[in-house]
Amino acid sequence: MNRKIETDLETILDLVNCAEDYGFRDDVLFTVFRDMTGWVTDEEIKAYADRFLTPEFRAQRYSEEDAESSTLRLTEWRDRYCKNPAADQGGAG
Repeated sequence: MNRKIETDLETILDLVNCAEDYGFRDDVLFTVFRDMTGWVTDEEIKAYADRFLTPEFRAQRYSEEDAESSTLRLTEWRDRYCKNPAADQGGAG
């Protein structure tokens, strides 16, 4: 009874971003998210955070502060839990 479940990067980043607010921030869970996503780039984090600045999100009362805090949270998670493959080859990520 092991069926495959598919999701997307945005969903995982949503969960990482709100984990502390909703009380489910956990090393085990964050490691599973890492295994699901692999390395998350600065560009992917920026694209996620930029959503908070769209008219749709602003209508829901999101702001620059939300974009900044999500960038910080996701970057901290990525830097702590994810392994940058470019670092092993002397590149930047």
